[in-house]
Amino acid sequence: MPVFKKFKSLTAGELQPANVATLEEELSELWKSAAIDPGTEHPVVRASVLTLLAFVENEEEGRETFNLISHVIAQNPCRAILMIAEPREQPEGLSAWISAQCHLPPSGARQVCCEQIYVRARGEAVSGLDNVVLPLIVPELPVYLWWRAGRFAPPSFLDEVLRITNRVLVDSGRFEEPEMDLATLARQVGRSRDAKGTAFSDINWARLTPCRELIAQSFDSEEARSCLQDIAEVSFEWQVGANDPANRIAHALLLSAWLATRLGWQPSGRMVASTSPGRVIEFRQGNNPVRVEWAVRREDTQAPNSFKIQMKTRSSPPAIFSVTEFAEEGAVRTSAQMPGRAPLERTARLVVMDDVELVNEELKFPERDSVYEEALALIARMVEL
Repeated sequence: MPVFKKFKSLTAGELQPANVATLEEELSELWKSAAIDPGTEHPVVRASVLTLLAFVENEEEGRETFNLISHVIAQNPCRAILMIAEPREQPEGLSAWISAQCHLPPSGARQVCCEQIYVRARGEAVSGLDNVVLPLIVPELPVYLWWRAGRFAPPSFLDEVLRITNRVLVDSGRFEEPEMDLATLARQVGRSRDAKGTAFSDINWARLTPCRELIAQSFDSEEARSCLQDIAEVSFEWQVGANDPANRIAHALLLSAWLATRLGWQPSGRMVASTSPGRVIEFRQGNNPVRVEWAVRREDTQAPNSFKIQMKTRSSPPAIFSVTEFAEEGAVRTSAQMPGRAPLERTARLVVMDDVELVNEELKFPERDSVYEEALALIARMVEL
C-alpha cells in the first residue's frame, strides 16, 4: 500500500482506500459528506476542465508523481488518475485510493476542489487497468496522459485509453537510449499525425525553450541574420556534476534537429562517436557542409551544470555566435563577433522551470507543435541513416 497518511478530511489532500468496483460512487459520497461537514469553513465546489492521466511503472515513482500532480491541479483544475502498473509484483490484484485537493479561497468564496485517484495494478491484473480507468474519465473534456515511464512504449492494455487521449506528455530526458527512443517516438508521432489522432508534447523540448529563444535572439539584427546561411560549424558542450541525472544527449539531439529544420540542413551521414558521451554529424545546406558536434563532460564535483553552444561561419575570418550558461550565477551570456564590427554581448537571467511548471504550460496548448514534430522526424533520419 502507498505510504500516505490515512485520509481524514476532504480538504486534506490525503489518500483514502476505495473499492475499485465502486470508485465513482465513493467519490460522490465523498463530495456529499463534504457538503454537510460542519468543520468545512468554506463552501466546496468540484472543478474539472480536463482529465489528467499519469502512468508509472513502480510505487516509488507513483508517490513522486502523486505529489507532483497535487501541485499541477492547483493551476489546472481536473480529475487526476494515477496508474501504477507492476506486472512482476505480487500479490496480484487491483487496488485504489481516492483523495481531493482543495485550494483556500478569498474570504467567503467557494473552495475549488479536484479529485485525485490512485490505482495500482499488480501481476496479471494490469490487463484490467483500462477497465478501471475508462469509466472514470470525465465525458466531453480533453484527456491528457502524462507518461512518466521512460521510453514511450505503451503496453496493449492501454490501447483503449490511448484511443480517447487527446494529448500525450512524454519526457525524453528520461529516455535510457535517447537516439533510438526518440526515433521510435518520431515514427509513432508521424502515424498519429497522419491519422489525425493523438497529439504529443515533450517536457524535455519545453525545457529547452529558453535556450532556443536565446539562440534565435542572437540573430535578431539584419547583419547577424545574413550569417545564418553561412554557418559551417556548431558545437554544443555541457559541463555536468558527478550526480547529474539529466540526459544531455536528448537535449543535443533536439537542439541539433531544431537548428537543422529551421535552417534547411539535411543530414548527409550517420552520427559518429566523438567524446564519450558525444557525437558528430554532418549536414548539408545546399552544396555546403555543416558539421555539428556535441560533448558532455562530467566533472567530479557538485558544481552547478553549465552549457555552451557556439556557431561559426565558413568565412575567413569567421563570424562566431555563442550562448553560454553560467548556472552558478543564474545567468546566460550571448555573444556575436562579426568581422569588421565591435563584439555584441548581452547577459540575461536564467529562468529554469521545474516539472510542475512545465506540465502546467503544456496543458494550456491543446494543438500540435509542428516545429517539434518536424525536429522529431529529422532525428529519426539522423539516427537511421
